[in-house]
Amino acid sequence: MTPSDEHDVDPVDLVDRSRLRDFLEPLVGLGPDLTIEVLSGGRSNLTYLLRSGSAEYVLRRRPIGAEVKGAHDMAREFRVQQALQATAVPLARVYGFCADETVMGAPFYAMSRVAGSVFHRRSDVADLSAEQSRALSEAVIDTLDILHRVDYAAVGLRDLGRPEGFVRRRIGRWLEQYRSGRHRDHDLIEPLGERLAASIPSRNDSTLIHGDFRLGNMIVRADSPAPVTAVLDWEMSTLGDPLTDLAHLLVYWDRTCGRLTHDSQSIAEHAGFLHSEDLVARYQARSGRDLTPLPFYLAFEHWRAAIIKEGIYQRALRSGEAEGVEMGATVAVHLEEAAEILGS
Repeated sequence: MTPSDEHDVDPVDLVDRSRLRDFLEPLVGLGPDLTIEVLSGGRSNLTYLLRSGSAEYVLRRRPIGAEVKGAHDMAREFRVQQALQATAVPLARVYGFCADETVMGAPFYAMSRVAGSVFHRRSDVADLSAEQSRALSEAVIDTLDILHRVDYAAVGLRDLGRPEGFVRRRIGRWLEQYRSGRHRDHDLIEPLGERLAASIPSRNDSTLIHGDFRLGNMIVRADSPAPVTAVLDWEMSTLGDPLTDLAHLLVYWDRTCGRLTHDSQSIAEHAGFLHSEDLVARYQARSGRDLTPLPFYLAFEHWRAAIIKEGIYQRALRSGEAEGVEMGATVAVHLEEAAEILGS
């Protein structure tokens, strides 16, 4: 089946159950029955729930029709999580990666299903007590610190990225993505990119980073002593500056310029959730890092969010997706925030 054909079918129909069974049986063992349903999809990677008897497994592949070069790299997601299995980073158990696109229309990997919830908006946390909200806030930061302490060479990820010049390369790549794609003209994107490139902090601090570290990419058990049960979506993980992860978390934690640019920013307004300043203080205390240059990274993450959301907006215009079209209004807000942080 070609990528163009995929648009016309139910995602479950992309799965060749016989080939899938041949792939999975040596890894996990399956009963005679096999049921498959879609857990999530859309702009994100397609996530399937597979049931066989009392066992449940999760399968991950790229979205239908995804064409962005370098995006939705399931082999990378699998490799990183496989390398981290013996560390303290909370993860699902991964079982195997399959590059054969005849099995379910794209490369995919299989992992365990982790019990818990994913919080995307304030209504998701309505039943949390203030004590649970605070404990979860602390656990999010503690998880980030645990990730940044991983000895990436010892777990076999020394070649995952090039830490030297990481931020400068990122600025260049995002500028190129904006220039090469369909976009509206935003007067601030080019000058802010130039200002960011000219003011990169001089640092030699490199760790394994997640690349999209935020509450919406975690499975949570608020009633557990360890509320974060698994970190998800590792496709953007690499070796780089850990402050990009912290800044990314903060951009999705609080309102931008006092305005909501993502539903997740309302979660921290629920009683008990820590404010951004408290998250920063906890990360500094645990990691011992100098966070003086954090404003630069916040400006960078807002600028990057603007470019990402402009791309989502343009694709939504063509597909008619209302949520993506509405996202277009937040691009300017992120740019305003980046400009204010940089003092322009």
